[in-house]
Amino acid sequence: MADTPENTPDPHTPDPHTRALLDMVEDQRKMGEEADAVLRLGAMLMAAGTGGYRVIRAMKRAARALGFDRVDAVVSVNDITCTFHRAGRFRTVVVNHDNPAVDASRIEALENLSRTLDGHLTAAELNTELDRVEQLVGKRWPVWVQALAAGLACAGFAVLNHYAPAECVLVALAAAVGQTARHYCARHRLNQLGTTAIAAVTACLVYLAVSKLLIAVGAIGSPDFTIGYVASVLFLIPGFPLFSSLLDLSRFDLTAGLSRLAYATTVIFTATMSVAVVSLVTGLQPLPPDPAVPDPVWYLAAAVATAAGIGGFAVLFNSSRRMALVAALIGTVGNVLRLVFVDAGMQAHLAAFLGALVVGLLGAVLTGPTRLPRITLTVPASVIMVPGPLIYRTVYYLNSGDIDSALGTAATASLIIVAIGAGLVVARMLTDRAWTFGRHIAFPRQGDQSGGGAAPEGTGTDRVV
Repeated sequence: MADTPENTPDPHTPDPHTRALLDMVEDQRKMGEEADAVLRLGAMLMAAGTGGYRVIRAMKRAARALGFDRVDAVVSVNDITCTFHRAGRFRTVVVNHDNPAVDASRIEALENLSRTLDGHLTAAELNTELDRVEQLVGKRWPVWVQALAAGLACAGFAVLNHYAPAECVLVALAAAVGQTARHYCARHRLNQLGTTAIAAVTACLVYLAVSKLLIAVGAIGSPDFTIGYVASVLFLIPGFPLFSSLLDLSRFDLTAGLSRLAYATTVIFTATMSVAVVSLVTGLQPLPPDPAVPDPVWYLAAAVATAAGIGGFAVLFNSSRRMALVAALIGTVGNVLRLVFVDAGMQAHLAAFLGALVVGLLGAVLTGPTRLPRITLTVPASVIMVPGPLIYRTVYYLNSGDIDSALGTAATASLIIVAIGAGLVVARMLTDRAWTFGRHIAFPRQGDQSGGGAAPEGTGTDRVV
């Protein structure tokens, strides 16, 4: 029987096999767009300098909202490799970011965004939200404020290390000039290690030049005045990656932890060697002044110096005023207690552990009311405890051929840094069950149409931490 118009096949309608292939191609295209959107969120958090744990957690929240069945991610200090799974298919994507940096404000914005990703979401909607973060959350502080912040941070270190008031002023001036040099080098995209070296040498030379001038005109009579140049480069200490690496290592996230630790160590070594070159050329010794006998007045000065130093570091980390104030509050309490313990005869590393533990516990208490990520509070609050002068003095001893003193100083500095990280880790374990028991973001089981996905045990990771 001849074909009638009703049963004649439409040449524009694909057959079932072709339709299935087209649907599969469309699904793969959509899966790729969604995977790229999730990876973009992770890349922005990674570029902001937060730990690998937070990057993976935010990516899993977004992937769950986009309907993926599982996400496996490996995060380092500057790249992410991630595999997305859905309905028997998978897609692996990789992203790289050249220059690690720290941006506490962007960490806060992206954390707040990730906590809202509970229901159904499209890739376009996620990209729109990420566009909004990129447009609205930029550098909070102008160059001159950052320079002032670096000066306050280093002056705080100088006060805590018992430098004279005039030395502290010169430290602040030299650090401000060094930070300005770092800013302009970074703006011209100079290699990050080259930028660090130039900033360190600039700060040292400014300090030496001004101090020598004051000595020459008789304004200053102390022949040892120039030893304070070491404190003028302490704004270069990469506290954020240093402590976030220790937090990652505590969770056996070796890729993130070791890469961040290697990055932080490389920056510290570059700054230290730059100072060592200045020491070698000038013949100056970065030895500490004789510590004063502690009294209530000095502890008051130490508290003010601690708050100013933490606030300075917070500004360099692009923190908001609220972050800086809260970090300064908890850091001052923890650091003053550390100083009291040291003056009472306690070992420096044990005192640092207890001080950091107090910082971590206070950070846990204040995270909820302030709605700020814990890492943006506790890390700036802990940087002031880093034994910067000991680090720089180690290389001076190496230059002098005093290997025994160099090894002893390096061991003491390393032990204190590890103790600070341990204090933050213990505080986290005591206050966050999800962290302590390794609970992760839970994805819905196949066939679950509830639209949620967080199993009861996984809800702890969705809190403000």
